[in-house]
Formats: sequence, structure tokens, C-alpha cells
Amino acid sequence: MHPPPTPLDTLRYRFHNGTNLGSIFVLEKWLFPSMFENTARGDSELDAVTASIEKIGVEDTRRRWERHWSSALSDEEIEWLAYTAVITSVRLPVGYFTLGPRFTKGTPFEGDIASIYVNAWEAVIRLCESLCAVGIGVLLDFHALPGGANDQDHGGTSSGKAELWGKRGYLELAKRGVIFMAGEVKRGRVRGCLGIQMCNEACWGAEGMWEWYEDVVRAVGEVDASLPLYVSDGWDLGKGMEWCKRVNRRGTGCPVGVAVPKYFCFTDTDKKESPNQIIQRVGGEMGDVLMGSGDVVEKGAVQVMVVEWSCVMSAETWGKVREEDRSGLVRRFGRAQSEQWRKRAGGAYFWTAKMDWMDGGEWGLFEMVKKGALVAPANLMLDFHQLKEKMERVRLLKDGKKKVAVDNHVRYWDSVAPKGHFEHWRFEQGWDLGYADASVFYEMRASGAVEGAKWGADTIGVLELWILKRLRESGQRSAFVWEWEHGFRQGVSVFEHAVEDSS
Repeated sequence: MHPPPTPLDTLRYRFHNGTNLGSIFVLEKWLFPSMFENTARGDSELDAVTASIEKIGVEDTRRRWERHWSSALSDEEIEWLAYTAVITSVRLPVGYFTLGPRFTKGTPFEGDIASIYVNAWEAVIRLCESLCAVGIGVLLDFHALPGGANDQDHGGTSSGKAELWGKRGYLELAKRGVIFMAGEVKRGRVRGCLGIQMCNEACWGAEGMWEWYEDVVRAVGEVDASLPLYVSDGWDLGKGMEWCKRVNRRGTGCPVGVAVPKYFCFTDTDKKESPNQIIQRVGGEMGDVLMGSGDVVEKGAVQVMVVEWSCVMSAETWGKVREEDRSGLVRRFGRAQSEQWRKRAGGAYFWTAKMDWMDGGEWGLFEMVKKGALVAPANLMLDFHQLKEKMERVRLLKDGKKKVAVDNHVRYWDSVAPKGHFEHWRFEQGWDLGYADASVFYEMRASGAVEGAKWGADTIGVLELWILKRLRESGQRSAFVWEWEHGFRQGVSVFEHAVEDSS
């Protein structure tokens, strides 16, 4: 017998209707110019902290940084995220320096600069606690790695180099950082953590990247093998998906998924197209995910997470339409993306919630929610009375829907291979568990098990990794385990369609 999904399972494997909280623990000048002195030599965290120390000294700079961390989200803003935007999780970018001075040795952040961050990790813990209190989980995003996973300023320095890759000292330090965060999650110090993204936007062709990932996955697995990890694909989603399948199939560490950003404003192709052309393009995005997933037993488990997206289009694109049409097109753009990411990904995190220049325009979560470009999934908006009514109707339909599903499965394979040997009982067993799991996820908030929940129902969003987990727990060993998986997927799908149709 499988134990029912727990509140922690729901937190980690539900669909993540998310937002980023960028430029709090890893500064970017374009988002928070107020943290940069005029003398700052660049746009990175290191440039900001160095210029501040030079102007006001170490102690005052530490106090200034700590005020920035502690004011990341007010109580009112956290409640708005939970109950107006109905955000289920926050992706929180952190740097190796955020973990404390012992992680800065041998890096540009050592010495006096390191002392600025003595209380940074405690600030992360307090923020996670506040979010968890209203039912919001946190994806810890290792955004700035020692040496830089890419050559951008959001890696912590403005060196213009990706020096992490191929440098053993930096790679070991980064590995220690991920292990440290996993240990803090395991010990319960970081509440509501749904996983760790262990690298953000690795550069194309990064030397030794996949080998480092595998080393870290094994090491973190020794700390907490249940903790989901997400990796950057290095701008090669196909390769990332194949790596993910291989590692998950081997099962020697944590479950792993691929984290991808999705923007439509930076490339020459983006700039040449009109808003309507880009909106039309959205419907075809991530088709490779659809083709590459959906068969854990035969293909391996691969889960993709859209960790950054926005409603931004380039000035060249907007120049192709009338200004008065812009607001309507932005709404269409945001809603088209929201729908597509829900179909193709385990979650989607808008960039970003806060910046100096609130409302943030088409980069800003608060503004886009207010303008109707971002609308939470309908299931998250259900009150508990509506949810109870739906569940009562669906329970009455379960036995009939199961019989139809089992009969159709048996009939199909009898027609395809009339003399073949099958184990159709596995299909029925999988169907029962899939249906049951989907219903537990759906009712978890109403049961009171999700702290701070006032309404809403969750669906299984990180489905590929959830199936992998349940399959491993089942202990099944047979050439016909695929029947169990087919049944499980159908059970989840039938339940979700049933609650959607019961109005």
C-alpha cells in the first residue's frame, strides 16, 4: 500500500504558480539602482557592495544591506501574493556569498566584504518562514556561483567571464554551497522549500557542467534523496532532457528536473516580429517537452520548469502596432504564456515581484496581475464550499469512470495482440493510485494541512517526477510496469477532467 501524499509532497509536486524575487540577495542595478553608489564600477552585487564600503564603511554597509534583505516583502505584500495573485511559490535567487563568510574564501567576496553577509542566510530563513506561513513554498535558486556560471552581472561580479567551469576550486565551493542548502532544508531550518536550482543560466558549452551536476546530485542525495534538484540546460534543452532522463533512471541521488527561462524580447527574431506574431508563436513553444516526456518507464523521467518569463516585448516589436493597442496585447501575451507553461511545465515563475521602479511595468508581477495579464489557474480560486461540492459529485462518478478506463484498456490490447500476455491488473492498480493521489492534492488545502490556505485546490504539476517517485515506492518489477504507468496517468487525467467538468 502506498501512503497518501503528504503536505510536503503537495508543496513540492503541485503546479507552481510562481514569481521570482530577484535582486534581493543578488543585486542587479537595473532593478535596484538605489543600492548602487554613483562610484560603483559596474552593475553587479560586488560593484554595489564595494562602492558602499568605500563611501560609508563596513558597519554601515552591513546595516544597509540587512535593511534591504529584511524589507524584501512587507507583510501586506506577502498576503497579496498569497491571496490576490494566488502565488504558490517564490523562486529566490541567492549567491554563494549569501551563505556566509566561510563560502567566500578564495573569491572576490572574501575579507571585509564577507562580513557584510554574516546575517544574510538568516535573512533567507526568515523570509522563507514568512512565505511558508501563508502557504507559499520557495525554490532556492543558486543564482550566483563562484567564478560565474555565465558572463552576466547577475552572477555576482561584472568580470564578464564564466570562470566556474573547469576550475576545481570554484566547482568544489559551489558543490559545498548546494550541500549546505540541502542540509538546512533537511534540518528544517528552511521551511517550505520545494527544491534547489543548483545553477542559473549556465553558459553554452560549459566545460564539465554535466559531470559537476552528477557529482552534486549524488552528494545531495546522501543528505536528502527526496529533495528535488533543478539544473540549467546550458541553452540546450534537448541535451538537458536526455541528461535528466539518464540520471533519474539511474536513481542514485535526488530527482532532477531542467530549469529554463523563456523570453521573447532579446533575439533578432523576436525584434523582427509583431506582437501578434509573437503571441501566435507561444502556442508552439516547448513542443520538444511534449515529445520527450510522458513515459517514465520506457523513456525516463524528465521534468521542465519555466523559472523566468515576463510580458516584455522589444521596442522594435511594439513599434509595429498602435500604442493604444498595447494594453490589450499585453493581456493576451501574458495569458497565452500562462496557459502554455501550465501545459508544458511543472511550474512557471514570473520575473519579478519587486524593484525600485514599482509598478515594474511588463517586468513586474504586481502590475501584470492588476492589469489582468496574469490570472491564477481556476482551481486555485475555488472556495472550500465549491471544492466540497465538486468532490462530492466526482466521488459519485469514480467507479463508473474506472470501469470505462479499465474496459477500454483491456479491449484495446486484446485487439492489438489477441494472443498476447499482459498484466492488466497493473493498469487498474495504477489507475486507482493516480486518481487517489490527484484527489489528495486537490483537497490538501481544504483539509487544513496547507498552512495559511484560505481557499483553492492544487493539481499535480511536477507529474513526471511524481510518477517516478510513486513508481519507485511501488517496488514493481515486471516487463508490464508500463501498464501501471498508463493506468496512473489516466487516473490523474480522469480526476482532473472530472473536477473541471463538475460545475
